[in-house]
This record gives sequence, C-alpha cells and structure tokens, in this order.
Amino acid sequence: MDEGVLAYGAERVLEGQIPNRDFVSAQPPLSFYSAALFFKTFGTSLASLRILGISIYVAIALLIYGIMRTVAGPLLSLVAAFPALILGIPFFNFVPFAIWQGITATLVAVFLLARGVLSKSSLLIFATGIMTAISILLRHDQGFYLLLSTCSFAVALKFAQPSVVSSKELRRLIACWAAGILAVILPLVIFWWFEQALGKMFSQLVVFPLTTYAKTSSRAFPHWNSASPFSDNAVTLLFYLSPVLQGAVLIWLVSRFVRKQYCWPEAIATFLLIWSALFYCQTLTRSDWHHLLITLPPIFILIPYAGSLILQKFDALVARSLQNRRALQIAKGLPRLFAVLVLIWFLSAVSPACLPDLSTKTFVSLPRGQVRIEGGDKMTNFVHLVQQAAGPERSILSLPYYPILYFLSERRNPTQWNYLWPGDQTPQDHQTLIDQAKRDPPALVVLVKEKQMQEYAPLVIDYVHSNYRLAGDSGELAVYLSGDSH
Repeated sequence: MDEGVLAYGAERVLEGQIPNRDFVSAQPPLSFYSAALFFKTFGTSLASLRILGISIYVAIALLIYGIMRTVAGPLLSLVAAFPALILGIPFFNFVPFAIWQGITATLVAVFLLARGVLSKSSLLIFATGIMTAISILLRHDQGFYLLLSTCSFAVALKFAQPSVVSSKELRRLIACWAAGILAVILPLVIFWWFEQALGKMFSQLVVFPLTTYAKTSSRAFPHWNSASPFSDNAVTLLFYLSPVLQGAVLIWLVSRFVRKQYCWPEAIATFLLIWSALFYCQTLTRSDWHHLLITLPPIFILIPYAGSLILQKFDALVARSLQNRRALQIAKGLPRLFAVLVLIWFLSAVSPACLPDLSTKTFVSLPRGQVRIEGGDKMTNFVHLVQQAAGPERSILSLPYYPILYFLSERRNPTQWNYLWPGDQTPQDHQTLIDQAKRDPPALVVLVKEKQMQEYAPLVIDYVHSNYRLAGDSGELAVYLSGDSH
C-alpha cells in the first residue's frame, strides 16, 4: 500500500514525471527523489528502499545521541538514543516513508542548530536553514513544526540570562538561517512555477490535508482495555504519557521564568518542549500506533534532558547533605540506575506490540522485490500472472490502493492516481481517472474489496464492468481482463 506509493512514485520520477503535477500525492516531492536516488545507486527494487530505511534507522539513533551529547553526558545521551532502536522505523519494516525521511532531516537540522548556536557559527546555522528547507520538502508538516520551534528558540534565547549570544549575534544567526532556507526553497519554487506544478502542490499538500484528510482518515484515541495484552495497553499509555510529561516540563519552565531563573538550559528545554508538542500534533487526527511512533524522537530527547536538569539539582542537594564520599556516589547513582531500569522494563513491555512479526512474511522472488512481506510468495505468483496477461507495452489498473503491483510487475499506471480512498476523491476525480484510463486502455484491472469500492467509487466500478470481463474472484481480490487479454 504505502510502500507501493513510494516505490512507484520514485519510478515515475525516474521517468521524468514531477510529483503532484503528473501524479497525485499527499506527500511532498523530495521523498520520491531520495528513493529514486537509491534506485539509481542500488537498483530498482524494494530491497533498495529497505537499504535507505536501515540507513535512516541508524542515522536517527546516532543523531539523537549527537543532539543530547551537545548538552548532556554520554549516559543520558545513550538513554535518549536507545528507545529509537525499538520504537520507530522497525515497526514500519524499515520502509523509508516520507515521515521517516523528514524526521531524519529534522534531527540533522536540530543537531546543526545546537552546534551552531554554541559555536556562534554562521556556516552551521546556514546549514541548519538548508536542512530545515529539506525537511519541509520531505514532510511539510514536520518541517513547519521545526520552523516554528526554531523561531521559538530564538525568542527563548532573548529571555535567557545570562545570554549565550548577544542581540547582534542572534540577528546574524537568524539571517543566516533564513538565507539557508531560501537558498533551497526559492529556486525550487521558481522551477515548479515554470513547470506548472506549484498550484497542484498547494492543492494536494496544503488544501487537501486541511479540508479533507481530517474527515476521511481520522481515528479516535485508543482506550485502556483490561482484556488486551499488557503490551497493547503500554502502547496506549504512550498516547497519554507524552502530553503529561510535556505539561510537567511546561510547569517547571514557567516556575523558572517567574523566579527569574530562566537561563541557557531552560531555553534549550523550551525549544525541545515546543518541538515535541508540535510533533505530537501528528496524532491528533489519526491516532494509531504508526502516527504515535513518528512523534516520539523529540520526546526521546526532551525527557532525558529535563531529567538531567533535575538530577543536577538533586546532586547539589545531596552534596550538601552527605559528607561521606561513597554514600554520596551511591545517592547520586540510585536515581540514574532506577531511570535506566524503568526504561528497559517499559521498552521490553512495549516492544511485542511494536516490532513486526517476521514469521508471517515470505520472500518476494522478483527482480524488483528481494524482500519479505506478508504473503510475499502469493504476490510473486500473482505478479507473474499479471505479466503474462499484460505485455510490457500495456498498462494495468490496480485499485483502490495497490500501486505496488505497478512497481513489481513493471507495468504502467495509465492515470494520475496511485490510490483511491473513501471521501478523498470527488465524483469528478473518478470521472477524470476513467477518462485517463480510456486514453491508455489497461490490459487488466485488479480490484481489491470491490464491494466497498462500489459504495464510494461507483463510477469507476461501472466503467470496469462495462469494459472488462471478470476472469477471477477470490472474494477479496477480483481480476478483470480486456477483450484482447488472456
């Protein structure tokens, strides 16, 4: 489904098509280009995408460690990075969706930001602006959250006393950051404007999520269920734990500000709080595990960092109370040991619900496969049948949401739509899809859950029934052939 959207979108990019203009996409364009780059480097296959996914997996953990290491010690940095090894892209089978590409670019930007502010380096801050722009082009909502968080950090630095950067230095850094963003965004905006893609990008990437997505794809927050396994309830707890912890940090920051104790560490905590809170907004519309997991990297940094500030206060209090050196070391070490044990216990409780079950996956022995997926052996056999029925010069139509079939069978989609979703497209969109299909008649049509499609895309179903004959129906999947296919 979503993996097919990324893979086939990258293939269309390699053919010279422009995302949003030549095919409809709810994701920004850069994610398709990065996937296409890996196709060019490692070959056009799902295995190449997984190589990108594993690279992202390693990079996220290293970047979280690097960000924390800038402001904290090695132990807390490891505590921050460790959860990313479990609660993240492994649950997505290491598929490098735009969300994970965007998270990686965002983490790179935050790492550069921290280093740049500390060293007052114009070059690093300029690079931060470049990575901010890249994060917007990979996943525009995450990039926008990063942009707002960076602006809030600039405000926080103004209030932090004693100031790490002077007002003059801060203005210079802000100008370098803005220049970095414009250096990427401005040329691309001009290019897309000349290519007549800008209007469709705005419609699909801004108008659509604000007006339609929340209505058609929303899911309610999960609730605690005593009959569910503890691992499922532990994941449910994560939905509510994040805002509770963020609220506690907010109260602490307000108290520090009121007491006029707002310093450089509090400015960093303010940035992390706003960044993590905005990232958490990604769960508000679609509250499932997938959308929860993509909100967690900023939390992995915020909580250990806030904990480090609390531990500093605790250490100072203990040092005043205890004179014995050994007792002092034990007293300082106990809360750290307790935090590490709680983290290990919680991750061991959550991981059964989050990690993929590899035992149910089989190998896709196709040139463009070379990975394990659910029902991979059946997919291999089905692709062979599709290739026999539709020659390489013919198109096929796979509906509503299986562009993976275009990619694996190496047959083109005659329309601009790689997916249909109840309520996302209008009857006029359905008619446009039909008109495009008529101009490049598919050799066969594959419908999954046809009865459901009849409810939200009756025009498409009527077109298929009027022009194609049913060749096979397994209940879930129906194959229709044109008159010249066998």
